[in-house]
Amino acid sequence: MSTLVVEFSGEKVKAMWDKILIEIFCDICIKEILKGNRPEWKASKKLKGRDTGLSWNAIKRTIDASDDWWESKLKVVPEAQI
Repeated sequence: MSTLVVEFSGEKVKAMWDKILIEIFCDICIKEILKGNRPEWKASKKLKGRDTGLSWNAIKRTIDASDDWWESKLKVVPEAQI
């Protein structure tokens, strides 16, 4: 049994995952990926392209880049707008 503690709405929440739940979750994820259901990943991939020097802001859950970079990229990939 795996235990994961995450913060949700300012509270620490514990999730208990046994082997069966992990397998079910992975199966669902694989089926959705095979159907092409990865919209955040697609937008992120379009945004990043071949650009280098970018990083990930784990708090904001966004790509860390200059305002100029964001302005130019969001014109090309408007679906990445929050």
